[in-house]
Amino acid sequence: MNHFTLTAILVSKDAIRFTPAGIPVMHCQLEHRGEANEVGVARKIQMSVEAIAIGPIQKDLERMDLGVEAVFEGFLTPKTLRNQRLVFHITHIQLKN
Repeated sequence: MNHFTLTAILVSKDAIRFTPAGIPVMHCQLEHRGEANEVGVARKIQMSVEAIAIGPIQKDLERMDLGVEAVFEGFLTPKTLRNQRLVFHITHIQLKN
């Protein structure tokens, strides 16, 4: 199963573009800071994740202000067939209260 959930802050977002089929697409950058337990030891984590929102979820991302923390859900896939760098495809956003 390819399911990825990340609590992160929206640090940047690009302008909306459209696929040839007219589907809205928005690229963004997410930042996560926290800790994870690895073999009984707390490990500090700070990372930046390249993400993309395609279709209706793009509107939720568009409405978000930079600096807002949310729980992002989706899946990971290579950027292209030739570029195997992973990109997070967002399918659900839950704002943190």
